[in-house]
Amino acid sequence: MSESQFFYNGFMSAIGNKIPHRATLANKITDLLAIDKDAVYRRLRGEVNFSFTEMAIIARNMGLSLDNIAGIENFQSKPSKLNLSKQVNPSETDYEMFEGHVNLLKSIQNEPDTKILEAANFLPHYLYQDYELITRFHLFLWNQFSSSGDSRPFHEITIPERLRVLQIDTCKYARYIKTTFFTLDYLIIQRLVTNIKFFAQIRLIKEEDVLLLKNDLITFLNNFEKLAVKGKYEDTGNVVHLLISDISIDLNYSCLKSKDIQLTLFRAFILNATVSFDSDVFNEANTWILSLQKMSTLISFSGEKIRSAFFEAQRKLINTL
Repeated sequence: MSESQFFYNGFMSAIGNKIPHRATLANKITDLLAIDKDAVYRRLRGEVNFSFTEMAIIARNMGLSLDNIAGIENFQSKPSKLNLSKQVNPSETDYEMFEGHVNLLKSIQNEPDTKILEAANFLPHYLYQDYELITRFHLFLWNQFSSSGDSRPFHEITIPERLRVLQIDTCKYARYIKTTFFTLDYLIIQRLVTNIKFFAQIRLIKEEDVLLLKNDLITFLNNFEKLAVKGKYEDTGNVVHLLISDISIDLNYSCLKSKDIQLTLFRAFILNATVSFDSDVFNEANTWILSLQKMSTLISFSGEKIRSAFFEAQRKLINTL
């Protein structure tokens, strides 16, 4: 038996010992995860595994320690899980993984003191997934490199309606976070434009699709600039701090904090992420992001001259498409 399976079996035993009555346990988990009871029973029967996010929500609400279940003894060894979901042609298991993150955001939308801190070398998914063409391009990139992909051209990439709803909901509920800090690599748009040009040159993106992507990027940039000027989301009024890093950022780091949750995401393989609910991992990532902020320029609320120059430079880059 693998270590991961041993840990998972320990989790299933722990929740069973906590609430021995199967129907009562199913009702409890249904309420916690806000999913269909049939989906809960599939998990309890072992047909589908609970995602790491779902396990964390259950453990937090049932007073269980995932560290103790895992038998972690070395204080320098911290629990995490790499979520490898199929982004193109997702399965039911993949959908349930996507739904887990949306449900987590929904569960804290009314809390008074929530926060996201993100340092990114490519566009944060909390921002770009509102834009279908940009989202399709990220799916296209993932499909080029993943072992689950098939290297199909851009025009053959489609987003199923169920997945599109979840992508939009991710952005929607992220806007309910009370305070958000986005620290972006200064080359973030340049890398995106360079990638589009490359795949256009090798004929995996048609000329007409390049123009569609260009229009979507311009719309994104215009709205992004409005967000920087106002420093808050229009629909929720929640505060957004936008910073441009003066040094390169090596990875996408994301910290989500609420009253009971400290979630850290390390983006990998474009659309996947290593997930941790460990407080030490959260504190290290949080410290890393705050250190990057000290080497960055704030372009929201103030710094109008710098902000205008930055967005003008990004428009020139996009217009080269």
